[in-house]
Amino acid sequence: MKSVENTSLLQQTRKIAESTKVNTAELDNLIKQLTQSADDNAIDRVIALYNKTIIKYEQAIWQDNPSDKEIEQYQDSFRVLEKIYELKSNDERYNFKIVIPIADRPQHLKQCLDSLLKLCQCYQYGGYKNSTYSKISVLIADDSRDEKNIRLHEQYCAEFTKAGLLVEHFGLKEQLALVNAVTTSHVALDNIIPDTDDIKDASDFSHKGASIMRNITYLKLNNEINKNTDRDNTLIYFIDSDQEFCVNTTRSDNQYAINYFHYLNGIFKTQNISILTGKVVGDPPVSPSVMAGNFQQDIKNFLDSIAGSNPVDACQFHQHLEKCEDDASYHDMADLFGFSNKNKTFDYHCTLKNNHTNAECLHDFSNKLSHFFYGEHPTRKTYFNYDDGFAKTTTARTVYTGNYIIKPDALDYFIPFATLKLRMAGPVLGRVLKTRLQHQFVSANLPMLHNRTVASTGESEFRPGVKNNTSGIDLGNEFIRQFYGDVLLFSMEEITNAGITLNDTNKEIIQTILNQKYQTIKHSYIEKHYTILQLKTQIRKLLNDQKHWWHRSSTKPLLAENTLTNFNTFLDNIQKNFDENTDAYREITLTEHADKHLQKLLHAILHYQADLISWKKFLNS
Repeated sequence: MKSVENTSLLQQTRKIAESTKVNTAELDNLIKQLTQSADDNAIDRVIALYNKTIIKYEQAIWQDNPSDKEIEQYQDSFRVLEKIYELKSNDERYNFKIVIPIADRPQHLKQCLDSLLKLCQCYQYGGYKNSTYSKISVLIADDSRDEKNIRLHEQYCAEFTKAGLLVEHFGLKEQLALVNAVTTSHVALDNIIPDTDDIKDASDFSHKGASIMRNITYLKLNNEINKNTDRDNTLIYFIDSDQEFCVNTTRSDNQYAINYFHYLNGIFKTQNISILTGKVVGDPPVSPSVMAGNFQQDIKNFLDSIAGSNPVDACQFHQHLEKCEDDASYHDMADLFGFSNKNKTFDYHCTLKNNHTNAECLHDFSNKLSHFFYGEHPTRKTYFNYDDGFAKTTTARTVYTGNYIIKPDALDYFIPFATLKLRMAGPVLGRVLKTRLQHQFVSANLPMLHNRTVASTGESEFRPGVKNNTSGIDLGNEFIRQFYGDVLLFSMEEITNAGITLNDTNKEIIQTILNQKYQTIKHSYIEKHYTILQLKTQIRKLLNDQKHWWHRSSTKPLLAENTLTNFNTFLDNIQKNFDENTDAYREITLTEHADKHLQKLLHAILHYQADLISWKKFLNS
């Protein structure tokens, strides 16, 4: 037993409990016991009861969007909880290894690590001992090509380690050495990690893609965790570099309102699960190639509205933000995923803060148009909803690869089909896990804030498949990766639902499914292409209509010189990327191109079962 001398801590515990308007008689009785003797069982009883008071307060403040002051008090309650945990002889909560794959994104990485440090300071999960947050460590899996960016990533690792976060840099040389060692003894992994026979210089091993990078990191983690006596008490937390450990609400853009580690620890300690996935709020998690239709609907709606306004009047586009109830409303083909697509338009909510006019609002909106091609959606951001809290889980079908947590045993389930470098890797993995893990694969309401672009440029620092050159922005490669990623996803969904074994015995059945899904999705894409180009023509006509105030000589000076140019450049880029004569369009519609892609998909699917066996054999060797 350990004597408790810090009665002020216990008084603070009671004070916080009282502030939640909860009957504190039971807690008061346990506090008195702790002032006399503090064995772990007594401390656990106080922790359990105190957790209930936190939940009560949490539920109360989320009746509406909580204020910053309420969130600060909420954070205070957890810091007190951590002081109580310090009284225990042994803290048996999970340790977290956070993994961040990154490629040439130093600004995003710094923002991400800043948010993690802020989260640790706000909630202090696991305590702060020897100038370090003792239960949190970070692995930066660097896939960068630019030496300057690599140096910055290494610099941030050192800076944040000094600030209390243990951050390790996993660079190209170490990755190449690891893959060479693995493939020398296990040659049957070429669908999971890349062949390195022709790579002599580590710099040539860059830009492999996030899925391959995660699989290589799985190898490193397996080696390290197998040597770790805390293997069974470690959770691996994969996130993306363009995310932050906070959420947005209709009241606040960046609220540190979720104690992620606390709730994940509770879920994994009390439920029999192997993999948990969260989601994202903020910018959509999908490609602009599947958002151009609904965004143009919203642009047309906005232009119609602002055309009827007086350009010198105070801006009228600061309506109260409402939470979006229509999941995947940002996706042009949400119906393919089982969501209703009602062709609803969304209002634009001006982001200018100081006094300004409608004309200034129009100009500011025009500046945001180019951001769309990097994944930002100016009219359809998602906002956090508390719903039933943070601890409830439901059976999942999609892995959000920028926000998922696994037990070490789940390293068996690599990111499938990684070397194809297609989009939709997470949903494909999710369909596999749904079949194989069933109730052990769940989702929880623990989203992270997603920011596709950096504020200084309105662009993503690096985004595979998006090229910005003198002729405009080219989404062609990303478009192809998205389309055939969709074909793979919906094929795998049908295959797994039917329980079809993935081997040559079922080759004809699987090929038929692939062909059918290809035709269905091609039809959807062609139909949407037609709608996108129609909308582009309608917006151009509306924009060029001389009766609107932005063309009048008396009001033209109110607009910044490049406002209309920004709109026209956006529409030109839409034409450039969605025209029927583009290489990307031909790559998905012409038979000779499609056959090559479908054969690659077929080969990968037929080898998946063998890949899984080879992978598990290696991890357990």
